[in-house]
Amino acid sequence: MEADRWIAFRSYFGIESFYCRPGIEGAHEKGGVEGMIGYFRRNHFVPVPEVSSLAELNEMVEQWDRQDDARRIGSRPKTVAEYYALEQPLLMPLPDEPFETGRLFTPRVDRYGQVPVRTTRHSVPVRLIGKRVRVVLHAPHLVVYDQNVEVARHERLIAKGAVRLDSDHYLEVLVRKPGAFPAPPPLNRPAPQAGSPRSMTSGGTRPARSTASATAPGS
Repeated sequence: MEADRWIAFRSYFGIESFYCRPGIEGAHEKGGVEGMIGYFRRNHFVPVPEVSSLAELNEMVEQWDRQDDARRIGSRPKTVAEYYALEQPLLMPLPDEPFETGRLFTPRVDRYGQVPVRTTRHSVPVRLIGKRVRVVLHAPHLVVYDQNVEVARHERLIAKGAVRLDSDHYLEVLVRKPGAFPAPPPLNRPAPQAGSPRSMTSGGTRPARSTASATAPGS
């Protein structure tokens, strides 16, 4: 039974699917594909590369692919790129629009201006609090839409419970509620002298009130 996303993918690109025979009879039918995957893994992912982001890793993979164009498989007379140049005219043209590979979610924005996506949370503009939005999750990033308008884009988080916030999403709070955020700490200024005019208006020490009772005239 084929998965729905696979049916959509092959239908979009006009792929006719066929499958290897199960068991020993079909064990030899896909060895070439799996062998090349193993070759790529052993030569480029052992040891595991250290990167700061998925975008950096994807760039490295693309560079390895370009280098692989000059490789010859076994004793074959032509390189990988030369064989592809021979096959390319026989291939069907790609569609004009790219196929949407992202996974769709429709979460509701919580009171903190965040949307849950699997086990992570990401900020959106606070005007969307309480609304349901559309999130398209890709391998390196995710995009949040309000109707058909993109309102947020974040690099994808991997760690469970991780949160990614964009401070710009919370600036709208200051327009509606100027005092929504605490004021910055006061500058370091010299303390005023007791009894000075400034001390009376700037939080300085006020002179103590007299506690003596007034004496009536003639008493």
